[in-house]
Amino acid sequence: MTGGVFALVPVKDPAQGKSRLAELLDASERLALNRQLARRTFECCSAVFGPERTVVVTTADTIVAEASAWGLMVVREGSGGGLNAVLALAARHAMGQGAEALVVVPVDLVLVTPEALRSVVADLMKAPGCVLVPDRHGTGTNLLAVRPARADLFCFGERSMDEHRRAAAKAGVEARVRADPILALDLDTPEDYRLWRGVGASRSNG
Repeated sequence: MTGGVFALVPVKDPAQGKSRLAELLDASERLALNRQLARRTFECCSAVFGPERTVVVTTADTIVAEASAWGLMVVREGSGGGLNAVLALAARHAMGQGAEALVVVPVDLVLVTPEALRSVVADLMKAPGCVLVPDRHGTGTNLLAVRPARADLFCFGERSMDEHRRAAAKAGVEARVRADPILALDLDTPEDYRLWRGVGASRSNG
């Protein structure tokens, strides 16, 4: 089912990410958390897409080493340009390797499971178009999948759900919104962190 579907996984330097959690976690704790999140995402993507169809794009040597140990494809991020330019770079690389469809999987989807990713892929394979999974506020895009593969629909940033829908409409691509509570929680703010830990505690006690 996922033979021509590639995952694109952008990863910041673990030593620099999640600065907004500084009131809760010190630098060493944030570093450990960032590495944990990357490792979990690599595990899920390897299980769903296969390591040979998971493209990690980063500037960090530690992430290059980690991804390579998993057997994932690694693209060195260029200087400047922001996340959307980075994703376009990774998309072009994947397309050069035969990608027929793409799924952008951020590393901060703290509840992500292989089953949740497979469900998005199944939706994507029903018909050509763009599948958008919103964040818990309904304004951000936590996951984007597109078939056929293309590198010009990435509009991550403020109110990216609206931006992605507009970009899809302009390109003549059907956009389908797929809400999923598992994929709705991304770790960005202290509130997100507390909610994540609360969910984890409730699951442990359930």
